[in-house]
Amino acid sequence: MHKNSPSHDVRTDIHSPQTEQSTAFFRADSGLMSISGGIYTQINHSSNEQGALYLQFYQKSDAMSFKGLDLLRKAASPAAMHDSSDRDPPPRCAEGTRINVIQDILTWIKDPEPTHSVLWLSGPFGNGKSAIMQTIAETLRNDSQTSHLLAGSFFFGRGKPGRDKAGYLIPTVAYQIATNIPWMRKPIETAVTRDPTILSKSIDAQLRYLITEPFRLTPDQSRTPTVLIDGLDECEGHGFQCLILNAISTAVFKDHVKLRFLIASRPEPQIRERFVTQPLSRHHFPITLDGDYETREELRQHLRVGFEDIFMRKCDLMFGVESPWPAEEQLARLAHRASGQFLYASTVLRFVDSDDTHPVHQLELILSRQPGSIAAFSSMDDLYTLILESCPRQGALPLVLSSLVFFQKGYSYYTRTIANLEILSGLRADDISIVLRALPAVVAVERAERRGLPDDYDWQEFMRYYSPRFIIHHQSFIEFLTEKERSGKFHVDNDVVNEAVPQVDEFVAECLTTW
Repeated sequence: MHKNSPSHDVRTDIHSPQTEQSTAFFRADSGLMSISGGIYTQINHSSNEQGALYLQFYQKSDAMSFKGLDLLRKAASPAAMHDSSDRDPPPRCAEGTRINVIQDILTWIKDPEPTHSVLWLSGPFGNGKSAIMQTIAETLRNDSQTSHLLAGSFFFGRGKPGRDKAGYLIPTVAYQIATNIPWMRKPIETAVTRDPTILSKSIDAQLRYLITEPFRLTPDQSRTPTVLIDGLDECEGHGFQCLILNAISTAVFKDHVKLRFLIASRPEPQIRERFVTQPLSRHHFPITLDGDYETREELRQHLRVGFEDIFMRKCDLMFGVESPWPAEEQLARLAHRASGQFLYASTVLRFVDSDDTHPVHQLELILSRQPGSIAAFSSMDDLYTLILESCPRQGALPLVLSSLVFFQKGYSYYTRTIANLEILSGLRADDISIVLRALPAVVAVERAERRGLPDDYDWQEFMRYYSPRFIIHHQSFIEFLTEKERSGKFHVDNDVVNEAVPQVDEFVAECLTTW
């Protein structure tokens, strides 16, 4: 190819059977240039001060592919994937538990010709749906014989950045499909590169153009992979939950996408309505976590494994405590109180494992408490009440609880800091920290790093500028606080909290205006 005049661009296609490789700037001092390798579709030129001509070559296949996958990655939410560090450690089923339900789901996933392409795993809060979904995802991914059956996963989390909005779902799943299924990468990348606005389109359009259409361009598969969607009821907005189910229905029953969908959620009215309406009503496989699956023995095993871990990690405190601890009779009592709620068992373990307390004493507090009435939430409510009663700063507790409820009203995860609790409640940061330190069973605190600061650095200033964030373990704790008949003296009036929201919004706006 001869050096062209700098008065116009050079555009050509150069094909080579050699391995494609990218090319940067080439100096064109001679009258003739030879290029080999790659598929180049555009060549731009420019001259430097010495008059030497430079040509820049763009390689279509690599550049376009990188652009497509990079755009998709930026729109996806790694925090929602089953192996995300944001969820570490995630809830898992203890060894030897939930065997029947896990086996039923894996059998459906491995079935080469299933009767249904959608499975709905439903159950009330605290019944271990997320632990089952996590275990399913890990079981598939960690086995070379089944890893190809996991297309992708998305774990919704109410109020969790990157996990609470419907808009993250399809890009995240599509990105995983592109990286997990080799032959799907190219058609998905092409779809994004051809029209990057796909990433801002409706859920239905995204599913169609990023997943359904690319699957049509691939060879037929003997077994269709499965997409796991956990906690659909924790997706922000009932309308968006319905839109997701509508889009899946269209993809599966109208467009016949070569995918299966495993969906886990509470049986909320808007979700249940979609599953009892055509076409989902006749074409989904329902599994309800009730007495058939929630056996007391599984709960005992879950507790047993957890207590053994506490016993080993706190062996210095457990010196002289007879093993096995606790006794089988005590495990049976706890399993009975759990009434099928794995959340109850997990909260018990966190309470017993609290810092600055003795595990034996913490367990005795739970076992010595008389169970409440035969209400749907009685066991869980009794446990939440005990946890709050054990807090050492009862005078500060109501203001802290009200502030926790306030920040669950849709405020960003990044605003949920000890410093902001201090501003809202009027309490000192150290008082708030002492209260939260006594509540690890229901509230987690992400510790701020203090490395590099002088030993005499003012604690209040540190808390204000390097403030730790707090995370509510489960939304059921907020529901407990805001229902007076359940929380009693610890009740937080929702109306009072709602009245404070516009006042705080106005205050924040004023601060931003004068900043």
